[in-house]
Amino acid sequence: MNRWLQKHSRLRSAGILGAFFVCLCFVAIGTAQATEPGPVISIVVDGRGVDSDVLPLKQNGRMLVPIRVIGEATGAQVTYDATNRRVAFNQKGEHVSLDINSRLAYVNGKRVTLETAPIIVNKRTLVPLRFVSEALGYQVEWDALASVAHVQTKPVEDRAVSVPEAGNPYVVQQKDTLGAIALRHGTTMSAIKQNNYLSGDQLTVGQILFLPHAAKKAEHPLSSKVGDQRLLGKGYSFPFDDASWYEPYGDSFGSDREWTESNSGSVRRHEGIDIMAPKGTPVYSVSDGTINRVGWNTYGGWRVNITDKNGQFRMYYAHLSAYAPGLRIGGEVKAGQLIGFVGDTGYGGTGTVGMFAPHLHFGLYRNDNGRAVDPYDYLRFWEQKKVVSLFA
Repeated sequence: MNRWLQKHSRLRSAGILGAFFVCLCFVAIGTAQATEPGPVISIVVDGRGVDSDVLPLKQNGRMLVPIRVIGEATGAQVTYDATNRRVAFNQKGEHVSLDINSRLAYVNGKRVTLETAPIIVNKRTLVPLRFVSEALGYQVEWDALASVAHVQTKPVEDRAVSVPEAGNPYVVQQKDTLGAIALRHGTTMSAIKQNNYLSGDQLTVGQILFLPHAAKKAEHPLSSKVGDQRLLGKGYSFPFDDASWYEPYGDSFGSDREWTESNSGSVRRHEGIDIMAPKGTPVYSVSDGTINRVGWNTYGGWRVNITDKNGQFRMYYAHLSAYAPGLRIGGEVKAGQLIGFVGDTGYGGTGTVGMFAPHLHFGLYRNDNGRAVDPYDYLRFWEQKKVVSLFA
């Protein structure tokens, strides 16, 4: 990204949403980080990845998480009575107390029995995730494919919507009008506007319109514009889910980029599409495939490359803040699998952050010759097939 973006890009303030969190893959504390390609996040709270300096722990089939993260991520008041070795949580009139190494706990004064007792590991107090979060009124879902726990503290309000009928995409041509398109395809202006959530009649050349179900087959279909129709198949999805917020994006493929590793002042060509989104926004694999690169890259920061299952294309996800647990070279992923989180890493040595506003850089490359392909039209098509949030 150019430094212009750093100065002028404005992301919507996501705020710090109250919540509780967590979970990680099934490994002992302290051993996972040594095998991971970079920072790992196993906690998503209200749609944002939450970092923790102490790994959660699985014990007796239940996940235990550090109380510090609970307090910071949820806004709950957390107290610890060292004399009685008791942890207490207070939030919105709910009171939960637990004793270290005891399966007895109290919710608003009512005694309950835990399946797993709180424990102290490496001077950190860990408590059961599901019990505490549900006692405080939160929803908890476990993403087994990604080994990530999701906690939702309030209803998802700004869920993105996809067009009702996305199977007949039309590419707007020179001199096209909404009325003319409707007439030629045996439909109405209002039906096209309703299907595409258009508030006005103005069109731009190259715009994709999804024609209603009853319309004739598009005279200028998207398949005639893009280079490979296979990427328009059912096995691909958008890299953000339907509950994630991101800025409207344009086609930045081929634009100039001034930063180079040599700092020579030369200008290079941008080989992808930048989608601005809050740091920690979950990123999903566009397709089934195999990881062929993962780890730090001077330009892309924490990044992952995935070759699609047909071996035709490589998808490049860059500037991540962290990965989902367990990513490794040669590992298999599924379309719609959570693989990482939006960040602002890159443009320097390992760990460099803050050179630009947080965003996902998505690149698409032919696997046979390594040539970059403009992914813009594919993304617009995949945008109608977002991953469904666990709290739908």
